[in-house]
Amino acid sequence: MVEVNVIVEDANGQPVAGLTRDDFAVFDGGREEEISSFAVESLRPLATQSHQLAPRTFSNRVEYRTGTPTSATIILLDGLNTRFADQVYSKEQVFRFLQKLDPQDRIALYTLSRRPHVLHDFTDDPASLRSALARFQTRVPLELEASERDESPNTLPGFDAWLGEVRENLIEVYEKDRALRTVRSLVAIADHVARLPGRKNLVWISGSFPFRIGVDRFPSPQDLVSNPRSFLPEIERATRALSGANLAVYPVDARGLLTPSEFSPERESISREIRRVRRREIATMTALAQRTGGVAFYNTNDIYGAVRRAVEDSRLTYVLGYYPSHQKWNGEFRKIKVTVKRPGLRVRHRSGYFALAEESFSPHDRQVVLDAGMWSPLDATRLGVTVHVRTVPAPGPPVLELVMELDPRDVTLQHHEGNWVGALDLLLVQLSAENRNLKSVSRVASLRLTEEDYEQAKTKRAVSLSARVEIVLGTSLLRVLVRDIPSGALGSLTIPLKEVLPARFQ
Repeated sequence: MVEVNVIVEDANGQPVAGLTRDDFAVFDGGREEEISSFAVESLRPLATQSHQLAPRTFSNRVEYRTGTPTSATIILLDGLNTRFADQVYSKEQVFRFLQKLDPQDRIALYTLSRRPHVLHDFTDDPASLRSALARFQTRVPLELEASERDESPNTLPGFDAWLGEVRENLIEVYEKDRALRTVRSLVAIADHVARLPGRKNLVWISGSFPFRIGVDRFPSPQDLVSNPRSFLPEIERATRALSGANLAVYPVDARGLLTPSEFSPERESISREIRRVRRREIATMTALAQRTGGVAFYNTNDIYGAVRRAVEDSRLTYVLGYYPSHQKWNGEFRKIKVTVKRPGLRVRHRSGYFALAEESFSPHDRQVVLDAGMWSPLDATRLGVTVHVRTVPAPGPPVLELVMELDPRDVTLQHHEGNWVGALDLLLVQLSAENRNLKSVSRVASLRLTEEDYEQAKTKRAVSLSARVEIVLGTSLLRVLVRDIPSGALGSLTIPLKEVLPARFQ
């Protein structure tokens, strides 16, 4: 199913309520499709049953959280790709926005350095958001400075030619590193909010956008060999994640107004390069926004207004789902058009999607996904996981027994010889307080359910998996990752050991 978040406004830019399924028509590549699902989402808490987790029990399932929003906005302050002065200005603008936050707004604050960090997850408490932002210290982006070209004039042509070649190689290394870290962070954010219902917005405030997506077809493996910086696997993974999470991206250029002062004659070659890069980045911002249903903001100092626009777009949205009839899953970009059968209304939605075939994973691809999830502080929620922890009496180091309950709706189970079978990647990582990997254990876990077990799992919405972990000295956090091998759905959560171990082991 392809889901499309649709914003409908009147001539004054106000959201239009009261529309039904029959008011809409969806076209995929010019062909009208049957609308299979229809929902209306607004800024209100998710209606869920109260579910108090027992002691020593941890979960990434959003339905277990109180006050889970049906629409939410993430503000991402990008310190990896933004100059220090622009970071300071962006922080001031976001703080100004939080001072005027409406009571129904659900906001999360994330930052990006070498990996994403959570300043504050979703809340409607503006005071706690402002407090978290005030404590945040902007950083000097050494990775960005190392990937920028030297603007000083040549003095010794021979030496400078050699030094320039070395410099270009280093620039490429740092550019590639920033691009990979940025793309993987977008995947982590999308996986984190995947289970939230309704519209999710990502306001990405950045001083540069270090990858390209301005194509209507994914590069082939041959293109990747000739142009390694196209990052085919990572871009494809990010595209799937953003589309699957229904996450609208609002790229905001933190550099504000781009003045022509830097384009002086003595630096003409540098000026041409800067203009070329910025044209490419604006194209990337525009494509990313259009293809996810957001809006790109550049050549403006109004960061406050950009954030406000994203939040306003969450007031009221219509979610339409349909099964494409084209059957052409060849990687091409399919254009979507949604119309409303009432005059005088404006409609906005993502412009389309890449018709990617079913995802396949080599052992290397699977390990890349698990490694990225291991270091992310954001819990992945595509696969629902609840972990019950108990201490096993044993001499020497403490031993924990983990009983993991998985949501069977997220696990691929196939009928084989009278049983329901599945396969999962399981990764258990012990991290120090400084986030060092002290020990990790991975294995493939096989599931085999009888017909009776399968029916019980559907009723209880839980498939069980168990493991034992011997805790090494200095471990502060236990990271649990479970990945459904056929579908690639990932679930992860972090267990603070101070909550499960006796004091003598802490």
